[in-house]
Formats: sequence, structure tokens, C-alpha cells
Amino acid sequence: MQTTTLILTAGLVLACSAAGTDAQGSKYDPRVAFAETDVNVDGVIDHAEFQERITYIFYRADTNKDGYLDAVELKQLGFPEAFSDDDKNKDGRVSLREFLCVRFHDFDVTDTNHDGVLELDEVVAASEGRTQK
Repeated sequence: MQTTTLILTAGLVLACSAAGTDAQGSKYDPRVAFAETDVNVDGVIDHAEFQERITYIFYRADTNKDGYLDAVELKQLGFPEAFSDDDKNKDGRVSLREFLCVRFHDFDVTDTNHDGVLELDEVVAASEGRTQK
């Protein structure tokens, strides 16, 4: 699974919901997504901020409100190929725990300097498909 997927989805879902537009018509801006996620405005996204945003995204995507994401709901988030990766126990649905597990793996991959937080340059690099040195 691509690292950029988590960042793109987080940005798209919240930026589009705030603007009242659909995800198809909006252009993703990693800087906007970063600013929205950095709730304490300290210039980094820590694990708590990331988990809050990803949890929000999960429940917003759960359109039938059953507490799980199915393949259609996950695809609407921009994770069409990820259903089998996310559905760790292969029960045909993705729980919040499974969703967080995969997204936190992506967080760790995006955190290229391994300091435990995401910085703007890491997020921008991930969204552009570049890796940081």
C-alpha cells in the first residue's frame, strides 16, 4: 500500500467536508490537511492528533453506521485496492482497530526521520510520492 494514501485520504475527507464539496471535485492540498490535523498548532502531527483525525475519517466513512467499513465505503475514501490489506481477519469488513493499524503503519513509513511525529515536509513529500532523506 502506498504511503501517500493515508495522507491523501485524510486531507481529502476533511478538506472536502469542511468546504461542502465532494471528494471528486476538490484538489487535495497537503498543507491544508496538515494544518487541519495539527490541532495544537505546534508544527507537527503527533500520534494523538493523527489518531483523532483517522478515527473521525473512519466514522464519517461508515455511512451505514454499523461500526465497520465495507469495500464500498473504503473505496469512497480512496482506498480501493486496500480492502484486503485493511481486512486483517478476513471477515469481509474493516474494524476501527484494523483501520488504525494500517494507517499507523503508514504514519511510521511517512515519518522518514523517525522522530515519532509528522512534519510538513514529510507530509508534502509523501503526497508527491517522494521520500525524504
